[in-house]
Amino acid sequence: MDYETVFKLAEPYLKKNDFGMPHTRRVFDLATQNFLVPKELEELVFCSIIMHDIGGSSIEKQYKDGPTIATSILQKLGYNENFVQEVCQIVRTHHDHPDNPSLAFKILYDSDKLVMFSAQEFPYYNQKPDFNWNEIVDLIYHEHARELAKKLLQQRKTEKTN
Repeated sequence: MDYETVFKLAEPYLKKNDFGMPHTRRVFDLATQNFLVPKELEELVFCSIIMHDIGGSSIEKQYKDGPTIATSILQKLGYNENFVQEVCQIVRTHHDHPDNPSLAFKILYDSDKLVMFSAQEFPYYNQKPDFNWNEIVDLIYHEHARELAKKLLQQRKTEKTN
């Protein structure tokens, strides 16, 4: 699958989000660089990542409008109804923290948490009063991703003091 086509169709909607298209690209890149995605899940994982914030800036809009927009885009690309519904279920719940989520959900979720530790997004969260980075680390499903988050957190704190 050519994910650039998916990005191009999603771009007008992603521009309306707080961090916009760059956020989605960062989440996508983190997933490709840090997770071994089984071949049979690649399209589900990567389409879900591209669509995850497509509904707007608020979680409410993402959950309400995101699945409708994602459905329209994915149908244009010829995806079947089951695939579209799987993506929409992930989009509709990607801020939740279920006990037993699918691997596709976990990869999106963890990548979306890891992006918070990026040089581009860290300052936004770090300036919030009472923001607890350890709580974010603890929410991450994959052990290797938690370790990466801890490393990035230390790196950001070191950069801040230099």
